[in-house]
Amino acid sequence: MKTAVIDVGGGMRAVYGAGIYDYLMDNDLYPFSLGLGVSAGAADIATYFAKQRGRVLRYYTIYPKRKEYMGLYPLLKHGTFMNLKYIYEDLSLPGCEDPFDSDAFLKSPSDMYFVTTNAATGKPEYFPKSSIKTGDLTILEATAALPVACKPIRIGDNEYFDGGISDPIPYRKAFELGADKVVVILTKPKEMRRDPDKDRWVVRALSRKHPETGKAMALRAEVYNREMDGMDEYEKSGRLLVIAPDDTCGVTTLRHTDESIMKLYSKGYKDAERIMPFLEE
Repeated sequence: MKTAVIDVGGGMRAVYGAGIYDYLMDNDLYPFSLGLGVSAGAADIATYFAKQRGRVLRYYTIYPKRKEYMGLYPLLKHGTFMNLKYIYEDLSLPGCEDPFDSDAFLKSPSDMYFVTTNAATGKPEYFPKSSIKTGDLTILEATAALPVACKPIRIGDNEYFDGGISDPIPYRKAFELGADKVVVILTKPKEMRRDPDKDRWVVRALSRKHPETGKAMALRAEVYNREMDGMDEYEKSGRLLVIAPDDTCGVTTLRHTDESIMKLYSKGYKDAERIMPFLEE
């Protein structure tokens, strides 16, 4: 049986997934043959497949307190609110403070795809596991490049934004890739739907340089809400499980406190207990 895990990310809320993966690693559980990661969720899954227990949590508790991570300092110095270069290069490359184990990830028996949005077309593109190379985590920067907060990331001849713009919950892609059962990790309560009004100012700013991505952003709430509704039929058939917090504990995409982060992490750690019973049914 082919099993898949999908992590939709969500900025700082993705610490919920960190709790899930730490629980699985603490219990030596690696049941997934496929992963699809969106935004921060991509780095979370990749680190889990690399068996680096606790590493993801450090990226939500220790490093965000540094001026280089996000905020006014990188905005003035690099023109970007979220400093992806600091996160995925200065901290994460070999020889740096908290390196990602690319070799362990690539040797993992699990396959993986990184979800991005092509800045020119506004369409999703799915980069394979081999996009990760020792000394090159550009794909993690690309899938996490939030519009306005970040500049698009160049890979080859194209530029890419956060995959959540064009395919926020890629469970259909997982089934297309042959998955029999899919676990979807959300970072907001399952009953919540996206309000299109929240995206309007981002759409205006984005459309100036990237009109097609602006169009995709304008449809983001509609796509997200439709996908949320569409998961119900798969859940009823026993092919899909949604793991989601009952509350975000005050954590948002970019805002948090030490207390709120650990509360959301703990929720993920507890909720992970639901995964194996579902996969073993």
